[in-house]
Amino acid sequence: MLSTHRFPVRMRWWRGLVVGALAVWALLLAARCHLPRHAVPSTADRTSAVYLVQHGWHAGIAVRRADVPDDRWPILDDVPNARYLEAGWGEARYYPGEARGVRGTLRAGLWPTGSVLHVVPIDRPVLDRFPEQTVVRVPVDSTALDALTAFVAESFTVDSTGRAVQAAPGYYADSRFYASPLTYHVFNNCNHWAAAALEAAGCDVSPRWAFTVGQVMAQAKECGTLVQRRTRE
Repeated sequence: MLSTHRFPVRMRWWRGLVVGALAVWALLLAARCHLPRHAVPSTADRTSAVYLVQHGWHAGIAVRRADVPDDRWPILDDVPNARYLEAGWGEARYYPGEARGVRGTLRAGLWPTGSVLHVVPIDRPVLDRFPEQTVVRVPVDSTALDALTAFVAESFTVDSTGRAVQAAPGYYADSRFYASPLTYHVFNNCNHWAAAALEAAGCDVSPRWAFTVGQVMAQAKECGTLVQRRTRE
């Protein structure tokens, strides 16, 4: 009789241990969520705009090159002819495509890993460069632009000379992945970064709760205008 009761008790004990371990893991990851934050109040003097562009599960934010101070981003010498610069952030191996599939997804989300920025120089209007993507236009003022460009600047790793560290070729012939000092995990993923960029641009968003790109785009539309919808599924 004793043996018939030990097994359920033992199972309940192990179940409690697993649940407790998962709770501790989640709290540790949440505590390590340390995106740079530069939230600014919204004002009526919005003389420029930035664009949030959806690329599958990721979103990039495009800023006019002329709105980035010359000493602000450590990659400006790499893109002298750009009209706009689009930046997106993600996991160091998954985002560039080095580790995909189930294993790559689990690696990217279950524990803290490294990260990279993908920078795309754009020599034409944003909608012309990404004609098949969903795009939201967000009006900004000079204060928000300063905060947003500072936010992105803190997402670059720089070497001893102050230059950005290249990590991998980009998705396009003229784009590049650059190393980032930020830690990536499920509570600090690519969509949290994009939402935090919107927060820096003056939008009233909740970066910690933006787990999916759909949530980020929805928040962007609250403070901006949907100017283009994805043409293909």
